[in-house]
Amino acid sequence: MSLKDMISESQKEIAGSRTKNRLTVQVSYAIQLIMDFYSTDFLVMMDYIEDVSIICNPDAPSEIHLYQVKTKSSDKQYSLNVIIKDEWYQKLYNNAEKYKGFVGSASVVCNTDVVNKQEIVFPNAKTSLDEESIQNNIGKIRKAIAKAQNMKEEDVDLSKFYFIRSSLSTKGHKEEVEHEFENFLLDKDPNLQVATVKSIYKLLYNELDDKFKNEIDEKCTDIEEIFKQKGVKSQDIKSVISCGLAIQIPTLDKLYSDFNISSVSERRKCAFQYSQIKMDMYSDTAAFVKTKQVLSKLIEKVNESGVDDMPNILFDVYEQAKSENVVSMAYADEYYLKVLIMILIHRYCYGGEIK
Repeated sequence: MSLKDMISESQKEIAGSRTKNRLTVQVSYAIQLIMDFYSTDFLVMMDYIEDVSIICNPDAPSEIHLYQVKTKSSDKQYSLNVIIKDEWYQKLYNNAEKYKGFVGSASVVCNTDVVNKQEIVFPNAKTSLDEESIQNNIGKIRKAIAKAQNMKEEDVDLSKFYFIRSSLSTKGHKEEVEHEFENFLLDKDPNLQVATVKSIYKLLYNELDDKFKNEIDEKCTDIEEIFKQKGVKSQDIKSVISCGLAIQIPTLDKLYSDFNISSVSERRKCAFQYSQIKMDMYSDTAAFVKTKQVLSKLIEKVNESGVDDMPNILFDVYEQAKSENVVSMAYADEYYLKVLIMILIHRYCYGGEIK
């Protein structure tokens, strides 16, 4: 059976098992995984097979990575006896067995240490359960798995199993990952603006959270429907990031240069409105969204009429917007409107989508 077929048949076995007790830390960890797998073709699945799963080459699934996410107060620790009693690895092993031959890794991710007699069981940031130095403790986990699977201990294969010590806190994880995500994007564009990071991060976080909350009919075996409802493909993630980087708000100096604004008094008036517009650009306020849409249509109309230089497009669009009275009074200040039009022209010129 192919991995694709295995995934399509798994929903009925886990439907609704974790949605009532979901933790947003799983969404934060999913974003960390997105950064880790970014250079590959993948799909991240939320609360389906495990808390988070990564499917490699989703159009023809070739490998799966499973992540079971655990949390505890930062000043607390789990004991080895507790994680065995709560069947962390027994459950993970049982899930991994269903995808035998396709499992790239199966990991328990925890934001605190596991201890046995006051000694840390897993010494590394990512510890393989096959590591020789920890086998005295792993033997207890292996024995518990063998019992649960009704098999011999020597037949329990832990070569793909890991413990990952997460750095995420229970309360501040969302902000912590946002900071990591900002650094990740800065590697792609050193001139990245904070507002752009926040916008991209919010879109991505909300999308993953929605996938986590989505539920599928227990009888659903349509792999495309499963992926659509519970997963996000890397190509869509990369499109959101690329689009965000491409259309971030131009700097004032860039606007002054493109629109030939040399007057000191005009620059001061533009600068006064620029900060407010940067905040408004990521607003979902209906009046502002409508204003952007109206202005974008005017920009396209003016350009298609034969006006092809940025300063003259600005002049014509501003005059039409004022004469046709199509802009809300909240955004009708001369320099607020001009700066907004300049930003939208810049996006139009450089291929950014105006919404």
